[in-house]
Amino acid sequence: MKKILTVSLLLLLALGGLTRAAENSLPHPLVWCGLDYSKVKMIGTLDFRKPDQIFPGALQEWNGLFMAEMMPKLEAMEPSVESDLDAVKARNDQASTNQIEREDGTRAEKVTPTHITDADIASIIASYQLKHTQGTGLVFIMDRLVKAQATGCFYVVFFDISSKKVLHSERLSESAGGGGFRNYWFRPVKTGVGKLPKIYKTVKPAN
Repeated sequence: MKKILTVSLLLLLALGGLTRAAENSLPHPLVWCGLDYSKVKMIGTLDFRKPDQIFPGALQEWNGLFMAEMMPKLEAMEPSVESDLDAVKARNDQASTNQIEREDGTRAEKVTPTHITDADIASIIASYQLKHTQGTGLVFIMDRLVKAQATGCFYVVFFDISSKKVLHSERLSESAGGGGFRNYWFRPVKTGVGKLPKIYKTVKPAN
């Protein structure tokens, strides 16, 4: 009898493990692809004074900070969250100091307009070579960091990984702030992440 109970217990534990594995492998995971700075403009006469440290060092640091601090926020809104960062890293590695514009202007001149079109976004998404073959991809395509208005602008983009179809693209303009260059320009990203749950509800696939 004891042997039968032991075998039964082992079977229950095995089945429990399989159930948990299935729960953690949903057919439509949310896949974080990174902060894409490949088309960003950094605008201002009072900042971006150490370009050799920004490209690619700061870009890598901001992406690392997202993984450390913001991934729990994504996991709170979606039980199946994974990351796939190599494609965005490859694009960020091609970004250069030429993307710094040492001039100031009004909000209407520097924050309101965008140089990134819908076609640009579709092209960027199509260029991603991801390890994942299915799921919903999420990327922040960084538009501009404007020092005079202390504002960071970027596109929140959800896309279908298998087809590379853009499901939703929304431009956010958020206030920068905090101590140090890294934290100052990461704050807009943090604020944007706080708005993700509401946006995600409109694009979340049915599992």
